[in-house]
Amino acid sequence: MKRLLELFVAFFRVGLFTFGGGYSMLPIVDKEIVQKKGWITSEEVMDYYGIAQVSMGLIAMNTSALIGYKIHKKTGAVVAAFSAALPSVIIITLIALFLEPYMTLPWVESMFSTIRIVVAALIVDTTLKMGKTGIIDWFGWVSFIFAFVLITFLDVNPIPLIILAAISGNIVGRKRVKA
Repeated sequence: MKRLLELFVAFFRVGLFTFGGGYSMLPIVDKEIVQKKGWITSEEVMDYYGIAQVSMGLIAMNTSALIGYKIHKKTGAVVAAFSAALPSVIIITLIALFLEPYMTLPWVESMFSTIRIVVAALIVDTTLKMGKTGIIDWFGWVSFIFAFVLITFLDVNPIPLIILAAISGNIVGRKRVKA
């Protein structure tokens, strides 16, 4: 029971500071779940994040559920996903109730534009950390450059690239095991 309460509090914190969606949650998960609690490794977070990206639904909820499952099986998955979503439900409800009439005020617009800037910084931080964890050899660099060019400059849908990465990673991984 104590572990579930700790899981609830940790993922509530993650949800409370995950502005901007699933991408911005990774640094917070790393700090709360990996560094503070030591429940899983950064590599496991990246694996779960990758699975969450190719799964239907919200990346933040899927990642939370996968991490929660690793920590405390089915109950952990439910607790982690629920507690990660709860702050958003509370905040959105409060905004809908009280802030809506003030959304056009300059200070409110400024507040949200500043939040967007911080979210962009979180996403860049996450990208750098993911690169350090995920790009470990020449195959990783080739895959990264290939995907980056196709997505950034040719506006290719990332979903087929993720599927191609899973297939090619499986093939290369099998060859590495045999060697």
